[in-house]
Amino acid sequence: ASWPSARSSPPPQLEARSPLRPPSTPRSLDAVELRPLGDADQELLTSLEQQDDVWEFVGALLVPLTEQTHHLFVVTEDRASIGVAGLVRSPALDGNDFELLCAMRSEVQHRGLAKQACQLVLAWAFDVARFARVIACIDDGNEGARAIAKAIGMNELCAGPPGRTVYVTYGCSAHGA
Repeated sequence: ASWPSARSSPPPQLEARSPLRPPSTPRSLDAVELRPLGDADQELLTSLEQQDDVWEFVGALLVPLTEQTHHLFVVTEDRASIGVAGLVRSPALDGNDFELLCAMRSEVQHRGLAKQACQLVLAWAFDVARFARVIACIDDGNEGARAIAKAIGMNELCAGPPGRTVYVTYGCSAHGA
């Protein structure tokens, strides 16, 4: 099954193993696909943890990955694992939100792949998991993440943890659309 391009109509309903589980089959948007994160992906996680630009901004959110409240995917391009994206239970605000997370290998950054991965995660969040909203807590100095958040329709909500700003986007059903 293929995913429509970013320029086409809204994504179709995705199949899931359960309402809050990642899709059981890969989903794609243009160049990237998502597949559920598994035990075999430890090498990818280790390589991402060793990148300063990843650990600085999202490292602590990647651990522990076994928590049932996380919904994480491997981002692939041409079957090669190039990053991790998904939703983690956020400590921001009242602690009841899921936070968008995306970490890409340095050699694939600045190609628009993180934006595509985030779009796929949001489609899953709203179309499958039926979340009302998703937030992102972005370091004030992380201009790349701020640009992606704005490009995928997130809006600044409020100041968050020290040195961070909380962005938010809502699912269509949350607005009655």
